[in-house]
Amino acid sequence: MKNSIKILVSLLILVNFTLTAQNHHETAHIETTHHGKHKIALFTGFTHVSSAFYEHETHEESIGKWVPTIGVDYFYSLNDKWSIGTIIDIEFDNYLIKLENESEEERTNVLVSSIVGKYNLNNKLGVFIGPGVETEFSESTKNFFVVKLGVEYEIEIANNWEISPSLMYDWKEEYKTFSYGFSIGKRF
Repeated sequence: MKNSIKILVSLLILVNFTLTAQNHHETAHIETTHHGKHKIALFTGFTHVSSAFYEHETHEESIGKWVPTIGVDYFYSLNDKWSIGTIIDIEFDNYLIKLENESEEERTNVLVSSIVGKYNLNNKLGVFIGPGVETEFSESTKNFFVVKLGVEYEIEIANNWEISPSLMYDWKEEYKTFSYGFSIGKRF
């Protein structure tokens, strides 16, 4: 199952870049709808880790945990419809998860880095997907493969600044998370 998902993600990325190269060649002379091909943004929000549990502390059944999250995003617009970028988020908390083999894994201040392809459905709404890796800041670091899927809505403010509410789903090798929040970005 894990290899099938990795192969599917790789194929999606390959198709994405093939279509992007064709569109980029055909529309090289057309400006993007936004002002500037580069966008850098700061993200703030919360991530829900449904498999996080605290029974060892509370002796009550856990229903997951909302974790404060901040991040940095960078996107490069290839044309009006396609962008490539990187999303780097840090989830600030310490919790336990159950692995597929029923052992427990402690996660501390998780760092999720992803490379994504983004498709703009119109000049405000975009969807993105891409592979990544989750690591943490501790001595017993265990990395997990990640597939990030998300949607964001860009609201232009002024002088190439924008606010973008977003929803993201991270399929991680051993568990899944859901994030929401917003970013404040600048195009240049």
